[in-house]
Amino acid sequence: MNNELFIKNYLHPCLDGLDRQFTMPLPDEESLEKNAEFILQSHCPPTYSTNVITRYESPADGLRLVEVYKSSQNIDSGKFVRLVGTMALVKKGYPFLFLDAAITNIDLQTGEAADVGTRIAVHMPQAEDIGRQALMDTLSRQAAEAGLNCGVSTIEALPSFWGPLWHVRMPGVAHDTIARLRFFTWNAYQAYCAATSPAENFDYNPVQVQMILKNSKAEHGQFLRMGLDVPVEVQAAFFSILCTGI
Repeated sequence: MNNELFIKNYLHPCLDGLDRQFTMPLPDEESLEKNAEFILQSHCPPTYSTNVITRYESPADGLRLVEVYKSSQNIDSGKFVRLVGTMALVKKGYPFLFLDAAITNIDLQTGEAADVGTRIAVHMPQAEDIGRQALMDTLSRQAAEAGLNCGVSTIEALPSFWGPLWHVRMPGVAHDTIARLRFFTWNAYQAYCAATSPAENFDYNPVQVQMILKNSKAEHGQFLRMGLDVPVEVQAAFFSILCTGI
């Protein structure tokens, strides 16, 4: 081994590879400051799963936003699931709020190839029912004013503290709808925090355990049924970035 070349050339930082024309405006450009970026990729042939995850924080009120751009794609079949502007919001003493924004060409029920569609889901696990319902009512009102159809569903496999998911589903690539719902969700979470007293010692452990240890395994299986191989380890790392550090 050439020691000099090793010192000069070993593992240079790579470019994130994310074409910024596909990213969304931040819900609050003025208050949010970027403080970390994570790049995570797996290759289990023929699937590549690439994550570019950025963490922001508002110094004025301590509200943190973690933003995700991710593509999991089978290079041979062309089937993909892409997260475009997925967000995790949290303020110390308050529950996490997650907005999942996915564009995919797979039927999630059958795993077969399908027309491209967009799914946006908002969930706030560990919130009290009254506060969660108020947040979802705010989202529904904003969606109705924007002419968007929305709904609420429950995933039986998730624990009871998770609560229901508020969602919007649209055909095609609905970038503008994702961007709009990110603003709606930011405003709804801000309103929720303003109307709710923070918990002195909020226990985030249940959500972290569920996502990192359980959801990562479940989603690995879901990806396999869709013809994508995204390892449990990569999903666990992805979820860890979303919901730790608070």
